[in-house]
Amino acid sequence: MSVPYQRLPRIDGRWRWWRPLVALAVLAGWYLVSQVLIVIAFTIPIGATSGADGLIDFEQKLSSGALDPTDPLTLSVSLVSLVVLLPGIVVAVRIAGLGRGVLSSVRFRVRWGWTAWCLIPTLVIAAIMFAVQGLPMLTLDGGFGWDHDAIGQSTVTLSTLVLTIALVVVLVPFQGAAEEYIFRGFLMQTIASWIPRRAGTVIAVAVSTVVFASLHIPNGYNVWGILDVGSFGLVAAIIVLRTGGLEATVLQHAFNNIMIFVLQAPGWSRIDLQSQDANGTWQGWLVTLGTSLAYWGMVELLARWRRLDRRFAGREAPRFRGPVPAWAGGSRWVRPGGTGWEGAPTHADGVAGSADAADAPGDAGAGPVDATAGVAGRS
Repeated sequence: MSVPYQRLPRIDGRWRWWRPLVALAVLAGWYLVSQVLIVIAFTIPIGATSGADGLIDFEQKLSSGALDPTDPLTLSVSLVSLVVLLPGIVVAVRIAGLGRGVLSSVRFRVRWGWTAWCLIPTLVIAAIMFAVQGLPMLTLDGGFGWDHDAIGQSTVTLSTLVLTIALVVVLVPFQGAAEEYIFRGFLMQTIASWIPRRAGTVIAVAVSTVVFASLHIPNGYNVWGILDVGSFGLVAAIIVLRTGGLEATVLQHAFNNIMIFVLQAPGWSRIDLQSQDANGTWQGWLVTLGTSLAYWGMVELLARWRRLDRRFAGREAPRFRGPVPAWAGGSRWVRPGGTGWEGAPTHADGVAGSADAADAPGDAGAGPVDATAGVAGRS
């Protein structure tokens, strides 16, 4: 008996349908407060040094190009506003009682060894993406360098370029992780925990993909851009289900975004970052779909070779009628490879979770959970 990643919250006897809603409310509150603090932290120095005109200019830049890689200030605001969602979702899940590490993997933690192995396919795909996106910008005429006839000249100073690249390298991995933990982690686990069996998994993948793609619409993406993002999210969701964790997709997401920002950071004069072509083309969609599928294939082969633990080696918790017994929240019942629910103590009369049974699990009357006495059937 084992439990897949998307159903992990159900291994805890304290799970209830409303707990994810509590986590969502906490995350919403965290986000609102953090955004206010971020605005204050950025606008006070700008107002003090540039006055009202500086604040107006800053607001206009945020409205027109929040992810403009040629402007380190507005880019940093946008990235930080997303980065804060990573600790936010972790705290929200803990406060809601959904468990520690439940979003990371079936091991209830980041599997750092597996993460290191995933660097191999990640770097392979990064090289392919650079070849597809970057090589057309280069030329061998007169030596290896940028093809200025095609892309124009850089419109930013060297110091601005260095600052932008530094911000991207530092912040983007956390921004990518935040989106993975929310969309491929919390959202998929919530829906799959509400809806049982395969239907829940299919709906969880579909909803997370649609929501992920839809939230990119305000960035001005055209149809191909939305399909591009949706394809990326769909394959990422499948990878999470197949590997039992978020490690592979966090790396994929981070490297993908880093490469995009770095290639755009010089602000080439002949490339309009606000144009429809910059937001998406059918060729770009096919490239994203193809590289995502290739990444999935390599990760799948690697997982088989490494004999990766893809599922939790235990059972889902029974659905109790009435108060949850004291032993149901114990760490020994959710530890990977633990005894599982079949060894959970019950009262001598068959009603699960009395205080006597919890204190003395070795009594003669103790035994497996009786699904017909005080325990509702599993879904």
